[in-house]
Amino acid sequence: MRLATCIAALCALTLLLVAPGTAGKGGPTPDPLVGWDGVVAPGGATRYVALSGASGTTALAAIQTRDGRVTNWRSLAGSFGIPQVAWDGTRDGLSADGRRLVLSSISARAYALRTSFVVVETKTLRSLKRIDLTGHWAFDALSPDGKTIYALQYGVPGSGHYTVRAIDAVRGRVAAEPIVDEREPDEAMLGSPMTRAWSPNRAWAFTLYAKPNGTAFVHALDTSRRTAVCLDLPWKDAGAEAVGRVRLQVSPDGNTLTLRQPGVGKLGSIDLRNLRLVSLRQPV
Repeated sequence: MRLATCIAALCALTLLLVAPGTAGKGGPTPDPLVGWDGVVAPGGATRYVALSGASGTTALAAIQTRDGRVTNWRSLAGSFGIPQVAWDGTRDGLSADGRRLVLSSISARAYALRTSFVVVETKTLRSLKRIDLTGHWAFDALSPDGKTIYALQYGVPGSGHYTVRAIDAVRGRVAAEPIVDEREPDEAMLGSPMTRAWSPNRAWAFTLYAKPNGTAFVHALDTSRRTAVCLDLPWKDAGAEAVGRVRLQVSPDGNTLTLRQPGVGKLGSIDLRNLRLVSLRQPV
């Protein structure tokens, strides 16, 4: 009880010190989240929060959302946080069944020289696999069964170019070929992830990206089949600030992706059955 009380107090203190959606080093993607409200498991009963521990360790706590009681905790070697997958503060890292959680390493550099992921069993908070990779990588998504991690592998620092890679979460091996849109296999990936939505079964991850030239696209990643489609949006000179105000919503039947802007309303939609854009107006 004493230890749980200390962790709960530390969680409360961290809430005051760490804001969501932060990335103080200005890297290509948001930093992993330390403290704050972590990520909530499917069903909403449990919240997982990563806290900075002593001597470069990380304390991972499982907390009941109903009353804030710490039900389990474990110390992990290294500095890790809950993955943030978009600049609006969207968190990810949990498998659809809630049995696996992936943590991302935290670097003091904008572009890390080395990146690590830790796969955790949520029932015991035991580390199942640590994956160490050379260079700057960012967590992107996890397959519904928790067996495949999708990550963005960044190239030359400052360029913003990246490739989407699949990583075996059990063996730690990176698949030889990147995940590309087969319709445009040679198109270079470039952009900042602004917001994210999932299909009802969590198999598809839809991410809205803003590009430096003022255009935008939706990256549709099928995490079950290791395929992806890039949907270019007819926005010109929209700017990252305007694109950053857009939010995505998938219909309950999984057939429609709606784009909305708070205070403005519906901008349009995408028919996911045939990937057809429907009356898409530009954000402001």
